[in-house]
Amino acid sequence: MRLRRLLALFGPAWIIMMADVDASSVITAVSNGEIYGYGLIYLLLILSIPLFIIQDAMGRVGAALPGYGFGDIIRMKFSRKIALSASIPMFITDIFTYVVEYAGIGTGFLLVGIPLYISLPSIFLVHLSILLLKEYRRIEKPLILLSFLLPLAFLSELILRGTDHLELSSLFYFSASHSYAFFIAANVGAVIMPFMLFYQSSATSYKYKMENIRPEHGIPWVRKETLAGAVISELIMVVIEMGTTGIGNVKNVLNAQDISQSLTAIAGSLSPLFFGAGLIISGFIALVTISLGSSWGTLESLGKYSDRNEVILYWVTLFLLISSGIISLI
Repeated sequence: MRLRRLLALFGPAWIIMMADVDASSVITAVSNGEIYGYGLIYLLLILSIPLFIIQDAMGRVGAALPGYGFGDIIRMKFSRKIALSASIPMFITDIFTYVVEYAGIGTGFLLVGIPLYISLPSIFLVHLSILLLKEYRRIEKPLILLSFLLPLAFLSELILRGTDHLELSSLFYFSASHSYAFFIAANVGAVIMPFMLFYQSSATSYKYKMENIRPEHGIPWVRKETLAGAVISELIMVVIEMGTTGIGNVKNVLNAQDISQSLTAIAGSLSPLFFGAGLIISGFIALVTISLGSSWGTLESLGKYSDRNEVILYWVTLFLLISSGIISLI
């Protein structure tokens, strides 16, 4: 496949798969390593299967109907009320997700030595500048760059940490305890999130329409891209779990001092820097994709997706992001 053709197809599925490794997912993976060592690696690998199946459906929908997002399709197939019942709860609950992402980003910056009063406003301004690009192809470029830096950051931390040979003998852990069941639920819940459905369908649809990609060409490619992204995203989770195995009893993963001391003890002084960089990147990719997915889904459900309405909803979304940032800063 020619490079130009590849660039015309590549992006939406890969980006949203990397956004699946958001700040809350990183926290979950750290807790896995802290408590169970390598014992839940098998679960993370298994979860790549439902992740692919569900997101593959969204990608194929977007590729088959260029110009129509998931909210559009629900509204046209059923009704505006049903479409809104799917998109509005997502839009509201994403407010809490913004807080988590901001908190993760803030912690990441603290790990690299940048205070919150500088990092969080800066991240907001960068986020704003990306969203105001409006055209998806322009928004996509910085996200693709960050998506390739994400695995490198956490892999570097694992290289510094090294593998734990004792843990290799206990790769499969199972228990009937409530604590174990909670961790299973936490890992499953970190895999599929509503904004991912809307983002992949809409981003694929809008990009393929702009690039004039026909369904017979788009659908086979989006399936491959989704599969590769699903596997890589769960492998990143495995890397995080392995890289934080043995960090000890960290009271709060989002406490920069605690996590820095624990990582330094097992992997050296550079380890917190790489981990912090990964946390920043993961949270930022999630911030952008969540805001886009929520905006697109809501406007599509209303049947009012246009440049003017898009800008209005972006400002509403950005107001929520500012509020979430202030809450995280406090």
